[in-house]
Amino acid sequence: MRAAKITVGQCKDTGLAILLIALLVISLQRSMALVGPAILVLILTMTAPKLLSPLARLWFAFSHYLGEIVSTILLTIVFFVVVTPMGLIRRLSGKDAMGLTKWRAGRQSVLIKRDHTFSAADLEKPF
Repeated sequence: MRAAKITVGQCKDTGLAILLIALLVISLQRSMALVGPAILVLILTMTAPKLLSPLARLWFAFSHYLGEIVSTILLTIVFFVVVTPMGLIRRLSGKDAMGLTKWRAGRQSVLIKRDHTFSAADLEKPF
């Protein structure tokens, strides 16, 4: 599978991301060693962003794979921290919102038949 073509906007985004990382490192380490490269990246981003296309390709590939990993980890954490305890609490409390016990008891359907003619009062106070 061939990778998508990198646009000028993506090259600019990559240059600005590299600049941001360099500025963060400069501020955290209180070292001026990255000031020259940061200025060079800024000038390249503003004048000839296409020169950053190899870095942009790497940056967007990295972000794609990082997004897949992080989303999987976050969804797994949410499942085991939120969904599983809620299911256990509902099971221990005896709740049967889907009506599975009725269905297993031999009924053909768990749908509730509602014969109700709606009036204007139903629309005024729906709950």
